[in-house]
Amino acid sequence: MSRSPVAWLALGLAVLLGNGCAVVKVKERAFGEVAVERSIDALSGDRLSASAASVLGSAGLDPEACAREPGPCIEQLRPLAPVEDWLAASAELQLLRMNALPASVSRAAESAGLARKPVEPPAAAAPDVADDARTAAAIEAARYAYAYLFLTPRTPEQRVFEARQERMLRFYNRAVDAVAQAAFEASRGQVGASPVRVGGLELSIALHGYESSEIEQQPEALLASDTLGFDNLRAVYRRDGFGTSLVAVFPRRAATGQGTPAENVPYRDTRYLPVTATLRFGGDSLDAVLADRSARMDVYNPFRIESETIAGRSVPLAANYSAAYGIWLARSELARLSLSSLLRPKQARAFSPRVYLNQPYDPDKRVIVLVHGLASSPEAWVNLANELLGDETLRRNYQLWQVFYPTNLSILGNRAAIESALARTFAHYDPQGDDIASRDAVLVGHSMGGVISRLLLSDSGDKVREASLSGFDAATAQRLREDPLVRELTVFRPMPQFGRAVFLASPHRGAVVTDGWPLRMVRKLIRLPFDVLRDTAELIQRSQLDQDQLQKIGFRKGRPPTGPDDLSPNSLFMRSTAGLTLEAGLPYHTVVGWRDPKLPLAQSSDGVVPYASAHLEGAQSEKAIVSGHSVQETPQAIQELRRILRIDLAEHRRRSGR
Repeated sequence: MSRSPVAWLALGLAVLLGNGCAVVKVKERAFGEVAVERSIDALSGDRLSASAASVLGSAGLDPEACAREPGPCIEQLRPLAPVEDWLAASAELQLLRMNALPASVSRAAESAGLARKPVEPPAAAAPDVADDARTAAAIEAARYAYAYLFLTPRTPEQRVFEARQERMLRFYNRAVDAVAQAAFEASRGQVGASPVRVGGLELSIALHGYESSEIEQQPEALLASDTLGFDNLRAVYRRDGFGTSLVAVFPRRAATGQGTPAENVPYRDTRYLPVTATLRFGGDSLDAVLADRSARMDVYNPFRIESETIAGRSVPLAANYSAAYGIWLARSELARLSLSSLLRPKQARAFSPRVYLNQPYDPDKRVIVLVHGLASSPEAWVNLANELLGDETLRRNYQLWQVFYPTNLSILGNRAAIESALARTFAHYDPQGDDIASRDAVLVGHSMGGVISRLLLSDSGDKVREASLSGFDAATAQRLREDPLVRELTVFRPMPQFGRAVFLASPHRGAVVTDGWPLRMVRKLIRLPFDVLRDTAELIQRSQLDQDQLQKIGFRKGRPPTGPDDLSPNSLFMRSTAGLTLEAGLPYHTVVGWRDPKLPLAQSSDGVVPYASAHLEGAQSEKAIVSGHSVQETPQAIQELRRILRIDLAEHRRRSGR
């Protein structure tokens, strides 16, 4: 059957239209699947993002070939794509190239930064990064991303809701991290070396917000903060922004103090400095930035500098406030040292209290001093300290110091040693005593540390000394009264540097559990260092004391009372210090644990310290928290401390007129 021309035309159109409709098919997908696909890029998925692949495909370029050899593709793409599309695709291609090349930076430094014990540097010379291809790719990725962020017709504010701008910032920060590691390798053994040559680029380095004493040594490692994970930290506090967050790990700093042996110097500067690094290219135009063969790396102290002016606008700098603190705790082994000092036999001497600074000393920030409890260490404050570092308002106004002391010694002995350590630390950093940091510090103590803290803020007069000597005959009491060691231990005044105190689960009248048989057995196992026993024996000999007299003041078989002995409600220490009150007018607060809320608060305890022992009349506030004895670990106690510190800050500003 023959068809008419019209019929044949209609049939042809139907075939063509049918084939055209078959080209595109619609398939509904889950939103999560789409979100994952959109998030994949050179950084998260080790392949080009969909937007970059689309830009290349629209220009007739093969995305896979461009990923293998980005240079020619970048040149071909420039006249074929809008400037933002070109810069974004170029940055991603270079980052993908960087990831594909073998790492040139040694991993030995990173191992040294994370290991508990010092790691010897490799005998071989550091790798040559002057013309390293991987570093060159990182520089180009940072360059194109920098140009995208600051040198296109549209401003960053006009793109604020665009996912691609956030992606370019991530690419820039990652590339700067790689360049910073290369610069670290290039300057190894040359403190403050600048400029250095990395990846074919002359790189000058400028430091901001650091004192010369803080960076006078060459770091032994430079760690990328945001790649580190920390067990037992409830949160990692960071600020998103421009630049890469790093931790510079310095060699162990030798404590010095005018001829004093290093082990007797109480203050310990932090070895772990948080840094933020940025990379800037010369020139005010796009072509100038792309052609520049030199650049400047700015390294900032994020505790002191929060933003920088770049391309005429204030830009927030990235920061990580938890990483340096977490690495310090991971490497410190403080808990092991605390337990060994408590129970290890044949100790030659007690270690002197140490004051650890959690950030470089800042004369313009007030100090929070944390004092841990029995058989503990600064690790007891792990989340509390981290939360304070993470609080922007508190971080801007306070700095943290943590006291570490041997808890096997008597409480009065530790009080005297800690007072000396703190006084020497304040004097070391502020010899004139006129820094903001030297006034109105806040003292926070947990458990036995709270008892010691109360004594640091009390005026004993003659009360403690006379109460301690009440069991002796007149002649013996007079000999002891005049003994320098007795006076050092029993006569004290409030430390003038403090303006507020917080006591957490502190047994001011003793802990009943210390008289139970399990802890009585533990108390028998506690060992005292030889130097303490020697000094005690000399005091006994000078004062002509017999065994009966020694027993009256808590001695057991010639051994003086230990810290746990003093915590007994029936101890001479508790009897002699019971009437002490804090310095008049000094505000203080208490936080108590309430283990069983079914019991009335007045009859309760935290399992170790009865409420009646932790309660202090005259406190500005008292917070009872459903918790065991480690109340300082609870979110509720941390929130309470943050509340108290905000009150303290407001009152301090009102007094100083700031």
